[in-house]
Amino acid sequence: MALFSMTLIYIVLAVIVLAILFIVGLILLIRGFLKRYLAEYAGKKTPAVMMTVGGVFVSLPVVIFVMIAVWSISSSVKTIYDRSHYECVPDIWRNESVSQSSAEDEIIKALLLSADKGSKEAFARNFTPELQKGKDFEKAVDAFFSNYPVGLSECEKEGKTAVNPDPNQSVKTGTLHFGCTLDDNWYSVTVEFCYRNTDHPEKVGVTDFKVMNLEAAAVYYDESLHGTDYLKDAYLICDIKSSSEINARLIGDIPYLWTPGGTPKVTADELRSLLKEGGRLSDPILREKLGSPNIGIKQDDSTEYGYFYEIVSENGEPRYVYIQTDSELGNILWALICTPHEVDDKHPLYEKK
Repeated sequence: MALFSMTLIYIVLAVIVLAILFIVGLILLIRGFLKRYLAEYAGKKTPAVMMTVGGVFVSLPVVIFVMIAVWSISSSVKTIYDRSHYECVPDIWRNESVSQSSAEDEIIKALLLSADKGSKEAFARNFTPELQKGKDFEKAVDAFFSNYPVGLSECEKEGKTAVNPDPNQSVKTGTLHFGCTLDDNWYSVTVEFCYRNTDHPEKVGVTDFKVMNLEAAAVYYDESLHGTDYLKDAYLICDIKSSSEINARLIGDIPYLWTPGGTPKVTADELRSLLKEGGRLSDPILREKLGSPNIGIKQDDSTEYGYFYEIVSENGEPRYVYIQTDSELGNILWALICTPHEVDDKHPLYEKK
């Protein structure tokens, strides 16, 4: 960022200098032209000198501008020509310098469009040559296409997050994750890629691509919370699990394994009144209203517990409450209202002071 800022400053200074040269040169050119017809300058070289200097000053910015214009046009033509001969997005990365945001947009579009069209060859070319040479690569591509839900390229990206690499590293990598909804079914999409590695071009391309439905993503997320090596070596999967086998819910754009409970009895407003003084989650009144937790989370490096409960929906949209305690069903530290796509941390139901 600092290098970009300094470069921008130098460009602005250069433009200012060239503009000053052009203006000064134009003034000298005009004055020299006018003075050559005045009697007091008859036989003198002053007008000619002014016109010559003015012409040089005017010509310099014009020549530089023309050179830049010609270079820009020729570069654009070359880029268009080169890209017409590329077979995949990583071919662009191996021959041109691109930004991470541009790389993200290009690669996810290429992957999902080719998958929607059923074009296995075009899809496969986006992975690193290193992976493509693997003995199980074709089998992984076939397995992916056998489960892939056609139409994801048309879906709106929800909860989009990206991992920014170290700008000082010569090898540039990126990770993009988002959710999307197709035919009322939610899917998790994650892609990891390398978009610059001048020493090892065979490592440029997609290194990991995962598509999962809600149930599969909930299993994957739960396994990651427990630190297992679940799907550690899988670089290309489309995992679709049945809702009849696995209960899952999306809360705050995160998929969770879900333990079904009874019909929700309490609204957000009623819960706000119940929690206005805090207390313990083991309190009989709270337990009677909330029932058993649908999700319980315990971090290995903390004594605190987190619980999700379903409460009465609003306008047809599910509502949940997340309650953090200092111990198992212990003193309540805070409570937040959640929807499938949001966690409202700006208006807590309760927060211990």
